Amino acid sequence: MHWNASARTHLFPLLATLVLAALLAACGGPTAPPPAAPSANEPAPAQEASSSTESVATAPVDSGNEAPMLAEKVAAGELPPLEERLPETPLVVEPLEQPGKYGGIWDMAVTGQADANGASGYSIEPWVLYDETCTEWRPNLAESVEVSDDGTEFTFTIRKGHKWSDGEPFTTEDIMFWYEDIAMNPELSPAPPTIIMAGGEPAVFERIDDHTFKVKFAQPNGLFLLNLAYVWGGDIGKAPAHYLKQFHPNYADPDELQAKVDEAGLESWVQLIQDKMGIAINPDLPVLRAWKLTAAGPPWIFERNPYFYKIDPQGRQLPYIDQIRLQAVEDRQMVTLKAIAGELDYQSRNISLSDLPLFMQNREQGDYRVIKAMAEHPMGVTIFPNQNYVGDDEFIYSLITDIRFRKALNLAINREELNELVYLGENAPIEVAFPNLQDEPELFEVYRYDPEAANQLLDEIGLEKDSNGMRLRPDGEPIVLNVDVFSGQTFVDAVELIASYWEDIGIQVSPQEISYDLWWPRIFSFEYPFTAYVKDSIGGLARFTYLRSYAPVSNSTYWAPAWGTWYSSGGTEGVEPPADSPARKAQLLFDEAKVTVDSARQMEILEEIERLDLENVWEILTVGPGPNIKIVKNNFRNVPEVNYCVLHDSDAWAEQYYIDE
Repeated sequence: MHWNASARTHLFPLLATLVLAALLAACGGPTAPPPAAPSANEPAPAQEASSSTESVATAPVDSGNEAPMLAEKVAAGELPPLEERLPETPLVVEPLEQPGKYGGIWDMAVTGQADANGASGYSIEPWVLYDETCTEWRPNLAESVEVSDDGTEFTFTIRKGHKWSDGEPFTTEDIMFWYEDIAMNPELSPAPPTIIMAGGEPAVFERIDDHTFKVKFAQPNGLFLLNLAYVWGGDIGKAPAHYLKQFHPNYADPDELQAKVDEAGLESWVQLIQDKMGIAINPDLPVLRAWKLTAAGPPWIFERNPYFYKIDPQGRQLPYIDQIRLQAVEDRQMVTLKAIAGELDYQSRNISLSDLPLFMQNREQGDYRVIKAMAEHPMGVTIFPNQNYVGDDEFIYSLITDIRFRKALNLAINREELNELVYLGENAPIEVAFPNLQDEPELFEVYRYDPEAANQLLDEIGLEKDSNGMRLRPDGEPIVLNVDVFSGQTFVDAVELIASYWEDIGIQVSPQEISYDLWWPRIFSFEYPFTAYVKDSIGGLARFTYLRSYAPVSNSTYWAPAWGTWYSSGGTEGVEPPADSPARKAQLLFDEAKVTVDSARQMEILEEIERLDLENVWEILTVGPGPNIKIVKNNFRNVPEVNYCVLHDSDAWAEQYYIDE
């Protein structure tokens, strides 16, 4: 089914409100008119990162400073006392509002296993974190980090007495197991993880003693700490050797290992150990996080880690909350309904800005508050023409790779109207996402609303029209663009409106909404001609941690996944971009940034990559970044009211959230 021009007359947020309100009314829910949206508090933008290895002060530990559920286990002899479970120097976390209360269940909703995997990602414990402006870093999981002047050596110290969630020591044995048997194992890792690469060579890990290890690069690695701090930027060393060795052929008995593979119904030990390392898949996996999986879903149950290494200023072990429960729902609309009904404690995933009026009108009955805060990331809905499309439609591929066609699609969009209808007028212009290039207005000319110029470009390409004004393929059939749309009402609404604009220049759209569980298989197939999601817009040098939208450096570079796969796999998979192409130039610039320790030069390199991105019009952009929405129960406390830079906020230190029963 094709979406047509009449779509622009639909008031998408209002429609969503009316439909959901009707559903609520059928269930006895409130349907009063929505009040005005709250104002947003804009956070400081991310800046350059600088080095600091100052230790965080520690608080005295009292053996009574633990959750009642753990105290009961201690009394029953099932768990060692608190002083034996904490490291010698636990990390002190200052609560955002006040010290919390122990206990309670944090209810969230996810749309399936893939969404549960994503939700659990935000509980990662980075080796370092940056301050709220992304200018200064400090140790987090590491007790200390020392960086050589030339940026080639990083020395990490693990806290003495730090333990995995099962009580086994966390030491450099785990680090070396990860490095030697996972990261450098060609069966598990066909290419070494990009985070340990610099100058085309992998780092060398050296064990100094049980609590100290060194990472040595052949060339400077100016992005190493930035990547370690970002939740999706990469990780090193967190592999519980005492548990995982039983699934690795370097340590396990061959017959016993094969029996485990057969019992799991898998084809190889590689698949087995990958499953066993799944944070949201394997309840037996020891972790260093605040909560560990105890029941695979649905629902997914995570319970407090009795050996977690952080405390509050009073010496009380964190986390405050006993359990996280991820409930499974069919789709994002059901997430919205459960949030409105007051059934979710804190939900930020799968929450749509277009539903803001509905969230606001139901606050009192749902007993929740709505946190609306400006974010630097991501930009609005973006359509990515796949430069590496491997489908059998050569004509569509010829259009995708013609910059005139990509320019025409951009020129046809009425961004001011789209912002009002889809984003309630809340999102910033595209230029805001490119602060270093705002003095080059010619780079943004293609994002003006100019259907006449769009038609001229399509005429120049030679696309003829039929009697209805529809552009035609060489065989005389109308041109139809198949667009995979990431599941969610905002994405669907935006693409529907974009389709109406494109129909005005004779281009029809056939959308297909793709669920989270099917999204990544589709992306990794390279078979989609167009896909609709968002463009990343992390600010400052932190943009290097998630560069996929600006250069083909990842298998999730939606506009060139095969080129990105080739780069991230070290050339073992995917497709190499042409040597003289802008895409390859962007990759080489990223290589230069990695081995540069001068932050000023790094920023110059970033500007060059961004300029290439805009000059080549790789994407169909709509609007810049805007606010995001969090639905938080009124008794769920210590949640920040602003968005911090991404290197500071691993879900804003969830261990200090608490439920005020």
